[in-house]
Amino acid sequence: MKKPKKGSFMLKKLSLCLLGVAILCANAQTVNLQGVVSNSGGKPIANAIVSLVLQKMKDTTGADGKFSFTSTSVKKTPSIVPQRSDISLSNDVLQFALSTPSPMKVEIFNLKGNLLRQEINMNASAGTYRYDISKNCRTANVLVIKAAIGKSEISFKYMPLKGGRYAINLPNAASTISSSGGLAKMAEVVDTIKVTASGFQTKSVAITSLENQQQNITLDSAREDYHYNGNPPGPSTGCGKTLGDINKSGKYHISSAGGRGDYYIDIPTNYDKNKPYRLIFGMHCMGGSAQRVAAADNGDDLSAYYSLKTQADKDNIQCIYVAPQGDGGGTWNGATDPIFFQDILNLVKGNLCIDTTRVFCTGFSFGAMFSYALSLKFPKQLRAVACYAPANWNFEQPPNNHIPLAYYQTTGTGDGLCAWVNNDGAKLGGKYCVLQHAEDNGCNTNITIKLATSGTHVVTEFTGCKDGYPVKFSSFNGGHQCMASDPGSNVNWIEVEAWQFFKQF
Repeated sequence: MKKPKKGSFMLKKLSLCLLGVAILCANAQTVNLQGVVSNSGGKPIANAIVSLVLQKMKDTTGADGKFSFTSTSVKKTPSIVPQRSDISLSNDVLQFALSTPSPMKVEIFNLKGNLLRQEINMNASAGTYRYDISKNCRTANVLVIKAAIGKSEISFKYMPLKGGRYAINLPNAASTISSSGGLAKMAEVVDTIKVTASGFQTKSVAITSLENQQQNITLDSAREDYHYNGNPPGPSTGCGKTLGDINKSGKYHISSAGGRGDYYIDIPTNYDKNKPYRLIFGMHCMGGSAQRVAAADNGDDLSAYYSLKTQADKDNIQCIYVAPQGDGGGTWNGATDPIFFQDILNLVKGNLCIDTTRVFCTGFSFGAMFSYALSLKFPKQLRAVACYAPANWNFEQPPNNHIPLAYYQTTGTGDGLCAWVNNDGAKLGGKYCVLQHAEDNGCNTNITIKLATSGTHVVTEFTGCKDGYPVKFSSFNGGHQCMASDPGSNVNWIEVEAWQFFKQF
């Protein structure tokens, strides 16, 4: 199957911005701003340089992390407007850039299409505005957001996650974590607070008032770009070690108790021995090979680890990838190959810096069957698994200890090899793969699982799951395949949704 070309997305990057450029005039007023700068653990940061950019004011935090700006004389700043009108999303905050006066609108819906909240400004003057989604609609469910400037509109799905982070279905949206306070309504930006501190990432926070503001700011450490949802990484025993036998990307061999030994590994070219990386396993299908999975993105359905590496690279997230080799026919052995997997995992964790709390596995067809078996056997070592067209028959299944594990699956409605239902009475089929994990994760299984009836794929996200253990299923009107695009699109939505599922952890 020919790989779809990557399409462009509606959401464009904002060309102005809130980082150091205010948009509207600041009228004469007093400045009364204060706050605390702290790290992600809540401890105050001393000697942080805090700047009120347009007012050209600076302060340095003390041992208590506090800063303060006070003044009774504020200079009037020149009015600067964006050169183009646009909309972007930075964390929970929608940002509107208006080059000319124009109506603005934000609408928030649930997945049933019910309007939950609406904000409209029919006479917005030129400038930059912001709208904090999380502070205007508090919910744990997936929302549909529509944002418009005049007749130009974008829409996307939004889901708040643990720790104030969020998930969306647009892979080119900003991914840094912001601590900026949101407003009840769309408001004009009047200045920016910029904070720098040794050992931490610089942060800029847009503000909408200079008076009576308490602005606490959390800085991420210089290495916290790989922290997500407030959960710190679990460094493996290989962290801090100089590269040894495994020192570059390529093919390797291990003497495994499972009998097999060949595998390919992909290591970042600028590998940092002190940074715990996500580890992603890619299991090939029957007739496939580890070499095909590990190949650069070349149009092959399996290449670039089912294009997960392509998606991660777009987000500038470096991972370590492993593709084990099955037998000569491209199949797996349910009795011995889990040992092979465990041996590779132990070897990589002992020699490279791996985040042991973020080990993932994916595969298609026979590779999905193997991945599903591993999800039952190693739920404490795998954080999440993505299976494209799995089956739970004709392959040895390990005992299930009913331990939760985040799980994502796709199955085509016309798949005749790994059917959605093979035998209802015996609970065999892709349906029972996803239901097994939904039950193990404490999800509500008394729901109707959506099956595609047209060319557009449909998604079922199980509700009530244990915190941090979602289960998601995508159905599409297709056959036995690991790549698909909706009508009118050339984007392979499977690789996008699978990466977004992994990325949330």
